Amino acid sequence: MSSTLFCYSINQPPTKLDFTRTHLLAPVCKHLYLDLPSFTGKLKSRRSLVGVKAATLSVEDDQKNKKKKKPKVLVAGGGIGGLVFALAAKKKGFEVLVFEKDLSAIRGEGQYRGPIQIQSNALAALEAIDISVAEQVMEAGCITGDRINGLVDGVSGTWYVKFDTFTPAVSRGLPVTRVISRMTLQQILARAVGEDVIRNESNVVDFKDSGNKVTVVLENGQRYEGDLLVGADGIWSKVRTNLFGRSEATYSGYTCYTGIADFVPPDIESVGYRVFLGYKQYFVSSDVGGGKMQWYAFHEEPAGGVDAPNGMKKRLFEIFEGWCDNVLDLLDATEEEAILRRDIYDRTPSFTWGKGRVTLLGDSIHAMQPNMGQGGCMAIEDSYQLAWELEEAWKQSVTTSRRVDIVSSLKRYEESRRLRVAIIHGMARMAAIMASTYKAYLGVGLGPLSFLAKFRVPHPGIIGGRFFMDITMPLMLDWVLGGNSEKLEGRSPSCRLTDRADDRLREWFVDDEALERTINGEWYLIPYGNKCSVLETLCLTKDKDQPCIIGSKPDQDVPGTHIVIRSPQVSKMHARVIYKDGAFFLMDLRSEHGTYVTDNLGRRYRVTPNFPARFRPSDIIEFGSDKKAAFKVKVIRTTPKLTTRDEKSDGKLLKAA
Repeated sequence: MSSTLFCYSINQPPTKLDFTRTHLLAPVCKHLYLDLPSFTGKLKSRRSLVGVKAATLSVEDDQKNKKKKKPKVLVAGGGIGGLVFALAAKKKGFEVLVFEKDLSAIRGEGQYRGPIQIQSNALAALEAIDISVAEQVMEAGCITGDRINGLVDGVSGTWYVKFDTFTPAVSRGLPVTRVISRMTLQQILARAVGEDVIRNESNVVDFKDSGNKVTVVLENGQRYEGDLLVGADGIWSKVRTNLFGRSEATYSGYTCYTGIADFVPPDIESVGYRVFLGYKQYFVSSDVGGGKMQWYAFHEEPAGGVDAPNGMKKRLFEIFEGWCDNVLDLLDATEEEAILRRDIYDRTPSFTWGKGRVTLLGDSIHAMQPNMGQGGCMAIEDSYQLAWELEEAWKQSVTTSRRVDIVSSLKRYEESRRLRVAIIHGMARMAAIMASTYKAYLGVGLGPLSFLAKFRVPHPGIIGGRFFMDITMPLMLDWVLGGNSEKLEGRSPSCRLTDRADDRLREWFVDDEALERTINGEWYLIPYGNKCSVLETLCLTKDKDQPCIIGSKPDQDVPGTHIVIRSPQVSKMHARVIYKDGAFFLMDLRSEHGTYVTDNLGRRYRVTPNFPARFRPSDIIEFGSDKKAAFKVKVIRTTPKLTTRDEKSDGKLLKAA
């Protein structure tokens, strides 16, 4: 009887009933085998019996593990970091609940905070999390990484250092940097996470870690239990406060005005974003698509300042008095109600990011200044890494048949992220220092000697600074934008076919002349200065066969477009404007009082008669020396309301006729 049962247990096809029988009869079988060493049935060896027993038990354990539920994850905060992590955890099969105190920003009902830059490293992490969501984000975003980006002098508008954000991406097969509306991004993420996962009007104010579970307490008194809690509730995180006690954020020393305008620069095809440098202030402009430009104006001053009602735009013109037209035109195009102001704070990343079953993510642990455009990107990288560590802990628990070691997985998440985040956080602080201590000319920031700046003598630090940036910037961008792309799982190591740059991109990096020739728009001469007696705005023609002939009474027999300027020092046939190879040239026709050009560096010179002299946007052209026929050169992408400023550039706009 016993031998019959024994043979059945190892020879029949495995079913649920068979596994039960085998398990129950294993002791009997073992006894028979030990007592009957000469047993010669279908048994081959004791070793085979032990192997069968192990195999049947292994299958039994696998079935138990399949029934085991994955840990329940609680997330405090429904911002970008919280939603990306919730999506990553959900995609890996974890049960997730997100608590957000106000979803109005996602729905478009809250105050508009403007676009956010999602750089290549974060886009790659998003692809690894959910390729469909990443595709939606990239489709909705405006690509800026396929163009020239970099630092320029705030007063002259000339290039200081250009950034190549394209090569570090495509060389690794990563998506190229985009800019996307925060609300659009959050809407995409919220749809992917699901309404059933997000709890609105749910402000986490406290939590309790019992060692086996975590219970969150909401402002309304409700309680929810889970296996771990992730604090993604921003720079003023309540989860952080409850973990480590109250600590003040660090004020950067700068307040920031930000706005968005319906404005299209004439070099939109070749320039993505620019950082305009100045002393104790700097200005950032970026294409955000849809005919709009986003800008940020940073100014050093104590925290807590306020502006007079409807006075922000006026103050901005005062702060950036004398700056280049790229800045002033963008401010001019921005409506007062589209301008926001906030003081810039950050938090120094601590060595410990969490305790027990609670950890932090994004701004709640390493809020950084916006100068690197990596704040949101670091939160996305955090999300990928944390979800990956939790999944690895789960796999380990299945293999060992033990409980998921959540505490250790959270520690590994901290360790893997700590160094990279700290370096980029420090870079963001350093970028603010470098941008605001920039001195283009001798005399800047020297108090009584500041009058020297009007002579436009280049500061010695400019040369050394540019040399340093040329060496370090490519290395820094390669490391930051490359991220940990080689370790990302779940994405194809190739870039999108749409992520292509203009064939001339390489040329634009080394040749400012080639970059300038990409300007596309109508060229105007706009009356300039308090002394100017001319009210008419002049439009220049690009027809090379029809040059503009300028004078008080041009000879109609001379072919060309005749522009009459009635001013005491304007000769009958004063000057000719010629368009050739994408550039404009000015030729003085032996006028009595001469033709003068003041370039964007403040250098004024007289045009040599009958010799073509090139002029550029923002240059000042004077027909005669009395400044009564002075014009500023403007290139405008679309036909706008034309305006001009007086020569003191005090921000007051004079309407042209």
